[in-house]
Amino acid sequence: MSQRNVGILLATLAYVLWGALVYYWHLLSHVPSLEVFGYRIIFTVISMGIYFVVTRQMGKVRLETRALVHNHRAFGLSLLASLFLGLNWLTFIYAVSINEATEASIANFIMPLVQIVLAVIFLSERLERYMWGAVGLSAVGIVVMIVADGKFPILIVIMSVCFPIYGLLKKYYTLSSDVAMLLESVVILPFVLVYLLGFASRAFWQYDPWTMLGLFFSGLVTAIPLLLFAEAVKRANYSMISFIQFINPLIALIISVLVLGEMLTIGEFWGMVFIAAAVLLFIIGQVVLLARQKG
Repeated sequence: MSQRNVGILLATLAYVLWGALVYYWHLLSHVPSLEVFGYRIIFTVISMGIYFVVTRQMGKVRLETRALVHNHRAFGLSLLASLFLGLNWLTFIYAVSINEATEASIANFIMPLVQIVLAVIFLSERLERYMWGAVGLSAVGIVVMIVADGKFPILIVIMSVCFPIYGLLKKYYTLSSDVAMLLESVVILPFVLVYLLGFASRAFWQYDPWTMLGLFFSGLVTAIPLLLFAEAVKRANYSMISFIQFINPLIALIISVLVLGEMLTIGEFWGMVFIAAAVLLFIIGQVVLLARQKG
């Protein structure tokens, strides 16, 4: 399998897992979103730390960290990427906790468009004609959904911008996916520790056993899809990965409506029709392109 195809497969797995995480965070919606976010960071650091100790790769962490710190530009970009990633996580958890998982899904539909624009502007990537057609259909669908809401979609804007910028920044510095996962979480760790120790509503051990278990595994469910995504970015074009991302919000939207009982407005429904058409056009274009390459 070519590196490009491996990247597409890894990205697909990552987006499927991210889509399913809507239900996971819903199960923790009784915990304040800032606390869920804080424990997510803590247990991500712990999970990755255990991983590196068990696999005896602490030397790798020290080597890559030292190289990153000595490259001031790369170090600054990695810090910035960590902050954008953290803001995206926090906003998503908050949206689910206030029963706005559908809004989070809409944001995830916009993300591929933002990623494509960034790839064209900053990475000089070219788009095939069918991709531009898919972009146009997606844009129409997104405008329909936003207009139907009747208010400025602040949560949608934050989520739709932060993660694409995070992915773009990772193109400008080199770190192993597992090391990046650890370092990005460590950057945010001091902020969440201050909040949890000084402002949290209760201590970790004061929650019921199932809640503590859910918070504990939040690190693992965070690390796995993000590692898959980081590996995918290294292997496939950023614009290509952007369209695969539609898998994520489709799964999240289905869970939000059918499982969590959230309502889908008429505007959102018609917006989804355009989005579905864009995804279908993209799939057909990919099949035709692959057929030409083999021919």
